[in-house]
Amino acid sequence: MTSTLVRALSIAALVSTIASPAAAQGGLGGRLDDPTGRQPVRRHEEPIEGVLMRVPDAYGDDVPEPPSYGAPVRSRTDAQLDDRLRVLDASWNVLGAQGLNYTNSVLSLIIGGAQVVVGGVFLEIGPPWDFIAPIFMVTGGVQVARTIIVDFILRPNPQPIALEYLGMASGTRQERLARLRYGEEQLESLATASATLRYVDSGLNVAGAGALVAAYFGMRDDRRDFDPVELIFFVGPAISLVMAVINLFTPSNAERRWDAYREMRERMGGDLVEVSPAISVDPHGGWAGLNGRF
Repeated sequence: MTSTLVRALSIAALVSTIASPAAAQGGLGGRLDDPTGRQPVRRHEEPIEGVLMRVPDAYGDDVPEPPSYGAPVRSRTDAQLDDRLRVLDASWNVLGAQGLNYTNSVLSLIIGGAQVVVGGVFLEIGPPWDFIAPIFMVTGGVQVARTIIVDFILRPNPQPIALEYLGMASGTRQERLARLRYGEEQLESLATASATLRYVDSGLNVAGAGALVAAYFGMRDDRRDFDPVELIFFVGPAISLVMAVINLFTPSNAERRWDAYREMRERMGGDLVEVSPAISVDPHGGWAGLNGRF
């Protein structure tokens, strides 16, 4: 009895072992491809439970990129405003470091006054020192006059303007526009003052050279023959004349920066204005116009 039961259980286990692959092929296993490669790969129309399937996009395989949430697009006038402020900032940073230095001016006054005094002493001593006394007096007088007019009266001081400009607020568009206008006006004014200074300085150098030549011919005795040593008196006037010509055709730093900024502003189109059409229509009429943004 016992042996018969064992044989029956053994037969049942063998049958279940043989039936398992068939059941697997008919169930979930039947939906899998043949791992041996003898059967062709089949297209699965229905998703298999427990397996994530790729769902085709409604627009095909090209899935559109998600929208970008970066910085907002800046208008053309805002970009121009930033560029112009950037150039003005750089100019005033440089010009603000060029404050007035009265040390050289005071030394120039002292040297010029000393030359006038020496010339007066030579004139009092008499021959032969009185011959060069006018040279000292004219040279010293021109140097004193030039120092007072050019350095103490006409020379502009850009440092306070630069500090005022760089300290202006620029949080809103109105504040940035106000800063732009102030920087432009002051840079133009500084360039004009620097040009005036350059013209006056060149004119004083030319006048000084002419005064030295006039002093030489005024003290020279026409009855005496010309001595080549006397050419030394023309060295000073020649140097003053050359310096005057060079200074006359050499724009200052403020002038060059203003010219460069003005050319950039003209290339951008001048004033910062945005113009857009505005139209309104209703049953009783309508109107059309332009909206401007400054």
